[in-house]
Amino acid sequence: MRKLMSILLILVAMLPLSMAYAEDTDPSLKDFYADYFDFGSAVSNREVRDSDFLSFVTAQYSIITPENALKPENVLDIAGSAAAAKEDQGSVAVSFQSVEPLLDFAQANGIKVHGHVLFWHSQTPDAFFHESYSVSEPFVTREVMLARMENYVRLVMEYMQDYYSGVIVSWDVVNEAIDDATGKLRQSNWTTVVGDDFVMQAFRFARQYAPEGTLLFYNDYSTPYEPKQSGILELLDMLIADGLVDGCGMQCHYQLTTPAVKKVELAIRKIIDKGLLVRISEMDIMADDNSDAQFQQQAERYADLMSVFLRYSDSIIAVQTWGTKDSLSWKSGSYPLLFKGDGTPKPAFYSLTDPAILP
Repeated sequence: MRKLMSILLILVAMLPLSMAYAEDTDPSLKDFYADYFDFGSAVSNREVRDSDFLSFVTAQYSIITPENALKPENVLDIAGSAAAAKEDQGSVAVSFQSVEPLLDFAQANGIKVHGHVLFWHSQTPDAFFHESYSVSEPFVTREVMLARMENYVRLVMEYMQDYYSGVIVSWDVVNEAIDDATGKLRQSNWTTVVGDDFVMQAFRFARQYAPEGTLLFYNDYSTPYEPKQSGILELLDMLIADGLVDGCGMQCHYQLTTPAVKKVELAIRKIIDKGLLVRISEMDIMADDNSDAQFQQQAERYADLMSVFLRYSDSIIAVQTWGTKDSLSWKSGSYPLLFKGDGTPKPAFYSLTDPAILP
């Protein structure tokens, strides 16, 4: 493997620095893994406006996730909701202006979309939880908040069904609800206003209104670590009991040496042993710098993890990186992705598209 990576590093160094994105002659991630699972990435609104990037997406990915455009802060129309609340405090207004360019592109090119995210403690306007959608007013009652949750899910699902039927194949219904340190439910506006059953309620509404065949996921990070792992598994058990969840998203924001590959594999096995699917939903691997040595180690780390994902490909339905190129990553200073800031492939890209890693 080290000899192979050395050769790959030389090949990458020979690529022209002016190249915007991977060329047509490069391997295709989506084609390479087509027999195993979808391969994709999170995509930002900025990238959707770049025609070169759109060609790159169609060549490399079979599924994409809107990086921010479907989070509640970009979908919930606070002004419209406040106006509607004058008649009924449970009313909700939504807007999809932010995500429509991405959905139009995906629809036109036959690319699947994973919806991220319906309910999250972060990137959700505080006004959502207050009377008249005003943070200067008290919190609404549990009953009103449940009505808002239901109406929000209903409006999102109805809009997608009316205009983008079949494009969104799966959803993260709830994101990061388990506390890292305790393994218990994270305390947030959701637990304050709705209560500890807010996750269950969210999935009930999602199951009720999602088009038939849409897969529903719980999504979180640090799944290989305790006590968080046990907390996630307990939450999944409650959702499984009522038939509300189809799988778990493992974010996989990892370092070059941690978590251990065996721990990642154990987490995958514990989830699929419950009869659930797995999505590798937000993979990136942080490097210490952008040296050749670090990029070689990063490539080997990606390959080691992918070998595990391939072993469980019967239950893993998608592998997605969280971002396309280093310069647009949320961890850009750690160079965590498969493509450099200028879009040229890194050794990690080639480590995932070499036939030698296939079982």
